[in-house]
Amino acid sequence: MSGLDGRAAALRQAFDAGFARAPVAHTRAAHDLLALTIGGDAYAIDMREVASLAVDRPITLLPTAVPELSGLAGLRGTIVPVYDLALLLGYPRPAATRWLAITAGAPLALAFERFDGYVRRLAGEITFEAADGLRGRHVRTIARAAGWARPMVALRAVLETIRQRVPDADGDKER
Repeated sequence: MSGLDGRAAALRQAFDAGFARAPVAHTRAAHDLLALTIGGDAYAIDMREVASLAVDRPITLLPTAVPELSGLAGLRGTIVPVYDLALLLGYPRPAATRWLAITAGAPLALAFERFDGYVRRLAGEITFEAADGLRGRHVRTIARAAGWARPMVALRAVLETIRQRVPDADGDKER
């Protein structure tokens, strides 16, 4: 075998051997968070509650009796309702919202002002403390790590508030 053929055979063998080995399990769990700003205040959201992020999407306004409903946006071939996260947390309506967090728990998007970044902390590097009374039932914990702390927005609680505020779409209404 020439040098090139031998090298190709070694690479092929190493490639095939990689599939024969059992996958390596990560021994330390990590917490993946989105850091964002709402109403001028720093918050975080657990990545498990977010399907994706979008920026600078046009939102079509709707006439509605639900003030938190900003309108509709087209995302990946689907039209989803967009709710203002600042209003849901009790802040005044912001002048502008650039970012949309598409929730993993329901086909809708939550608009917010600023995306500050993605944060990954290993389980031993982060603690979660109770945050009673902070922004009602939407913020239940504060995530803390070395030099970093943010209240956690519980998207499940936000989605429950939306379900309670929006009139029943399955009712016996004339269409």
